Formats: sequence, C-alpha cells, structure tokens
Amino acid sequence: MKGVILAVPNKGRLRGPAMEALERANIRPLDEDRVYLTNTTLEGVQLLSVRAADIPIYVYYGIADVGITGRDVVAESGLEVYELADMGFGECSLVVAVKSDSKYKDPAELPQGTRVATEFPNLTRQFFNELGIQVEVIALRGAVEIAPILGLADCIVDLASTGRTLERNGLRAIGTILRSTAKLICNKVAYKTKYERIKILESLLVRMT
Repeated sequence: MKGVILAVPNKGRLRGPAMEALERANIRPLDEDRVYLTNTTLEGVQLLSVRAADIPIYVYYGIADVGITGRDVVAESGLEVYELADMGFGECSLVVAVKSDSKYKDPAELPQGTRVATEFPNLTRQFFNELGIQVEVIALRGAVEIAPILGLADCIVDLASTGRTLERNGLRAIGTILRSTAKLICNKVAYKTKYERIKILESLLVRMT
C-alpha cells in the first residue's frame, strides 16, 4: 500500500498547534533539515510543509493526500476536498470591520462602491454579492488592518480571534462571514485508494486533539 503525504502549515498561527497535534500522536519528523518533504516516525507517512493557504491546492491536486489547514482557506480556495475532522484549534472568525468612528453598524448598510481590503477576495465578493452590494475588492497579502487607516480601503474583511488586533488599529467588527477552525482535509481520490492508511492517521490525530 502506498504511503500518505500529510500537508501541514510551514509557518503562521496554525503551525505550532498542528505540530503539537502530531507530537501528541507520536508522529515526529525524522529529517527536519529537509525543508519541504520529510519522513516521520509513523511508517508510511511523510510531512509536506507549505503555506497554509496553499494546502487545499496541494490536497486537491493530489500532491498531498491529507492536510491540516483552516476552514477559511478551504472555503476561499473553492476547491472540492473532503473534510475529515475538526482539529480542535485555530478558532477564529472572518469578519467585516470598519473604523471605530464609522456610522455603519452592519455590512448591509455599506454603500455601493465600497472599497474592501482583504486576503480573502473570493469569500468577500461572494458575501457582498449576496447582500446586493457591489464592492471594489483590494487583495492584499498581510497587514490588512492598516488599509483603512492609510485610506486604501473603506473597510476590511479579515480573520479575528479576540478582536484585540482590530481595536489596536482603530477598527471594529460589524459582521461575520464565517467561523473557522483547523480542519483535517483529504483528497477525494486518495480517500478511496489509501483509505486504510488515511483512517489510521485520522484516528491518531483526532483521538489526541
């Protein structure tokens, strides 16, 4: 039976908890000097370390069989993968936020042509389309919260867990697009061809979360 490749975040807020989950399941990398693909203490399982946002892509195209990443990036990707389990960490919300002194209290109140800065352009467009509001989406890669301060955008769509980062940047949330946690996802073909190994890996990870 072929081995299983598990994709994990190579950095960011999910990296630490993901590696801790592997450690609790007694799955450890054997050759950490290798940057991307490493063997592990669980025979037949390799770790692929890539950006969390790219994990749905690697899983969808079968480069990785399974992966640990946020529900937010899975939804943003729009790719069809199986969601096997909730990993029990990485809880946050994708919210619409405006300046603290803004008159708007709900996303539905925002005017046509509002400029929205975000790392989630697909989910943002979908959300505002459903509200019937045509917005200008400005796709950024990090530090989204400074966009309204600098006049780049009228509001943002960004991840928030405690809300403190928003407050520190003079912002407040006025609506939630989705709630997210880390998920164990799987390639549809691999789920059939490597079912037994994948179910063993799933049971080890989920049991220890």
